[in-house]
Amino acid sequence: MRKILSTSFVLLALLALLTSTVSAAPHAEGSISLVEVRNDAEGGVIFVFNVSGDFAKAKLNGIVHVQGEDASYGLNCSAVSENTIHCTTSRKTASRNVVVYLQGFIFWAFVPASKSLPAGSAAPTQYCYGLYDIVLGFPSESYNWQQVGTECQDAAASEGDELELGEDFYQFWNESPDCWVDPVLNEGYFNYCPK
Repeated sequence: MRKILSTSFVLLALLALLTSTVSAAPHAEGSISLVEVRNDAEGGVIFVFNVSGDFAKAKLNGIVHVQGEDASYGLNCSAVSENTIHCTTSRKTASRNVVVYLQGFIFWAFVPASKSLPAGSAAPTQYCYGLYDIVLGFPSESYNWQQVGTECQDAAASEGDELELGEDFYQFWNESPDCWVDPVLNEGYFNYCPK
């Protein structure tokens, strides 16, 4: 019974989010892209987004759903600059793949483990980079680079490094390669430009 109620709550919350998004979409035009996912010792789990349009001024809230589990958490956001918002969620999302629902946009990401360590232990060196692909945006229905995941590795990436994930191939660049869509000016692994 508890599982049915929990599932019903998650579905109801997603329906409410989608309903509010549909009504807000005509008034809030712009784009949102996920830039970074952190799990700071003092700041908790933080999603950093680049925004354009009216999103920077609007009150933004969303949902973070843990993939493969019956768990969802609130996403509370605030603007830190004209084009950047920070959103926080529960630490229970640490070390898990999540789906983030924010103002009609959907992002897939991995939340790293907390950076806090027991006294006397050495921090493992880990480098995390966004995985970018060209996807159809909502509500503008135009194609843009969008972060579709995060790749963490033990060594720093260098320009031109290649990464194969399933059937997808990515290359590391300090900014997006020259494609037929607007560029992304941050480093990461970019999927090859479709012709």
